[in-house]
Amino acid sequence: MSNWLFLYLSQRRVFWWLRSITTRAIFSIETNIFKTRYGAKEERSNYQTFRQIISLTEKPVLVAIAFALFLQFIDFYLQPFYQIVGITIPDDGDYVTFLATVSGIGGVFIGLYYAGISAVGSAIYAKVPNNIRDLLAQERFGNVYMGFLSFLTFFGLIIVALRISGFPRMYLAVPLVTLLAGIGIVAFVKLGQRAFYLFDPTKLSYHIFEQLQHWLGMVRVGSFQWLNKSFQSHAYRQASTTLDTLATLADITTKESHLSGKPYVELSQYLLRFLLHYERAKRGIPTDSAWYEQRYKHRDWYRTEDSRVAIAHQTGTSIHPDVTTNKEWVEDRVIPILKDCIAVNLKKENFSEILSLFDYIDAYVKELARQGEVSRAFALLEDLTTVILGQFAATAGGETIKPDVLEELAVTERLSSLPISIALGYRELLHEINCENIDMQLSSIQWSDGKSIYQQDVPAYCLARLEWFRPRLEFERKVEGRFVSPRWYQSEMIRQVEAEQFTLNTKSLIERASNYFKSAITKALSYKHPWQAAAIMSREWEYWHKIADQLKIWPDTWKSLSSERHVEGLPWSIFNLDSLRSKCDKRQHELLTLMSQQNMLLALMSRPEGFPDYAGQFLHTSGEVAFDALLTNKIDLLKNIFEAYLVGCLLRFDSLRPKVSSIDWKAQQDFKIASAALLDVMDVSGYAKLLADYHANTELWNIVKVAWDKYFAKIHGKSPVSLFVAAVAITEAAFELPHRGILRTNWQQKINRKLLDVPRHVVYRRGSFGSDTVIDHKSVLVRIFTQEPYGTFYDGIDVFIAFYLRNVKGLKDTDFGPKRQDLQEAIERQNLQRPSDDTEGERV
Repeated sequence: MSNWLFLYLSQRRVFWWLRSITTRAIFSIETNIFKTRYGAKEERSNYQTFRQIISLTEKPVLVAIAFALFLQFIDFYLQPFYQIVGITIPDDGDYVTFLATVSGIGGVFIGLYYAGISAVGSAIYAKVPNNIRDLLAQERFGNVYMGFLSFLTFFGLIIVALRISGFPRMYLAVPLVTLLAGIGIVAFVKLGQRAFYLFDPTKLSYHIFEQLQHWLGMVRVGSFQWLNKSFQSHAYRQASTTLDTLATLADITTKESHLSGKPYVELSQYLLRFLLHYERAKRGIPTDSAWYEQRYKHRDWYRTEDSRVAIAHQTGTSIHPDVTTNKEWVEDRVIPILKDCIAVNLKKENFSEILSLFDYIDAYVKELARQGEVSRAFALLEDLTTVILGQFAATAGGETIKPDVLEELAVTERLSSLPISIALGYRELLHEINCENIDMQLSSIQWSDGKSIYQQDVPAYCLARLEWFRPRLEFERKVEGRFVSPRWYQSEMIRQVEAEQFTLNTKSLIERASNYFKSAITKALSYKHPWQAAAIMSREWEYWHKIADQLKIWPDTWKSLSSERHVEGLPWSIFNLDSLRSKCDKRQHELLTLMSQQNMLLALMSRPEGFPDYAGQFLHTSGEVAFDALLTNKIDLLKNIFEAYLVGCLLRFDSLRPKVSSIDWKAQQDFKIASAALLDVMDVSGYAKLLADYHANTELWNIVKVAWDKYFAKIHGKSPVSLFVAAVAITEAAFELPHRGILRTNWQQKINRKLLDVPRHVVYRRGSFGSDTVIDHKSVLVRIFTQEPYGTFYDGIDVFIAFYLRNVKGLKDTDFGPKRQDLQEAIERQNLQRPSDDTEGERV
């Protein structure tokens, strides 16, 4: 209708009267169409259920049919026998009696079924709300069977009535009714077995999730009247009622001790499956859909514009609230059920059930990250952590460290691994965030089609921008006859949204994760659960390794989104990679300090059977990090962890070495394994001296030296000379590769590569063609380690013996083996060759 005609008709009352009638008629027609479509869908579901009944009775029915066919086959050959015996074809009386008997059996079965349902209802469902009783009434399997049985019963009566009315007998009636009766009888047995499940109301929850899926499908793109606000509101109300039923069912399950275990966990698993589907389905739902819960947000009078305040004052009314949509209203209703399920089962120590539930939680948080909702994933994780660790806190009390249970530790391990799943899920999303993918999706959109933007699998957070575009582009098409806004403009507007969400997600992966792990570790330590705290630390260390890998690709993603900016004044979010990396490094340093401290605590405790060796992991990690801190000249990091690393190595040696003196091969092997911890810390300590000279930073060596001095001061003159000598000697004397020798060799190779950048020059000998390479470094130790072109055979143990152990009282003249004397001799030779280049304290 043209604008001038509409303006003309709008001034006539009859026009609005006719329009009102037409609107009501159209709505009535659409309502009837909807009911018809819904009814057809229900019938289709019923048919599928009936097919399930057929499949359940397939084997018995086929056996019966096969036997009937066998009898029919031999019937011809038995005719002479029939004549001898006197068997005749049944007359009308037998025919009617047979059909009436079948009908009677059907009636009996119907009565028995509802008697059983009444027994179940009186025992379980008598005191439950109506919406839970409705689940029993809506039990699909029984309802379909009753429909079939009632049809069979009435069908037999009709055949009898037709025969009584004078119609000829139907010869197919007997075999057909026999077949149907066989299905009914066998299915009744299956139905009777299934009736025992009705004592568990959670078994009927499938109907709840079927309804939720139905109402959700009603508001998704392409469904009947999916853009109609009335239909959207109807779907929201029906879904809200269904969720109320689910909440009531969960509440009943919590109170019943026989239902709060596995049945409750299975209900939560169904719930998480629905949430997984729902999270993906949001991409096909308009952002302003009435499916989302509407909330009123009341304004502050002194923050509202003058015009609205003046109107409200003059009319004596309040300021009208703004209407906002809650897109997480479904999650807000069902997540408390999940948390309650976990709390109840933890209280009852149903750990195996909880662990099975974590597989679904893991999949859900990973899907949230794939949808770009990292912050929501961490919010869920924080809630679950509060519930779980809070429940574990109930077992703690006073200042005593409580022994952890292996199953509790497994739950904590699984819980603290969820951030890793979030990081991996977001990594998968990053492959889709690029200009090429955005341009491809925009080129596929048919702007004149209202469904198109919801069919491109665009992230839900981009839908609002596409919805903002569509009416404007449609206006351009109507006015100009074509779309005027260029593709680059559309792409930049979408990239701006993607960039904003990218910034929020990366920030959450660093800051939200850091706060989460920090809070979880603090809670575990405050509850006196050291092994659980260690489990969280172990998982956090793995998490930061995953994030470190992502930090390498974040700059490329950001550059792809924000490199081309043409729209002036368009606000772009700020992505500060250096700040994120700094926060990541800071948290890792804090974690390493915690791990070092926790290592000493766990080393003093006996590790229960089945528990992971967190102390060994933390000790090894501390050694690697201490070595890397020396390579990179990080004084603060070395200061935080080295002393704890030294104590941990000494404790590890004491715990592993044989407690009884023996010369058998097993005791020697155990001592070699135990000595590896001492050799590791001696190796790192020696490299501290070497790298202190290399970096010209004596603080590196001072940190290590002070830690060793504290150790020798605490032993009050009881010098462990024999232990250090034995640790070195037994390693030197062995023919096999020493325990952890490959790890120390890797350190040696890293040192050799690091020293390749030491400046050097070639000096030619007078009167010959030979030349010598002179190392341009004032440290005699650095010169010794760099004098060979392919690296040195000396290691940190040699340096530590020469520069520290030889100065310890009682160790000056100790023989550490012939190999360990070589460095001492090399230093003396270097001192004789270039005494003027030596720095203070380098003469030994």
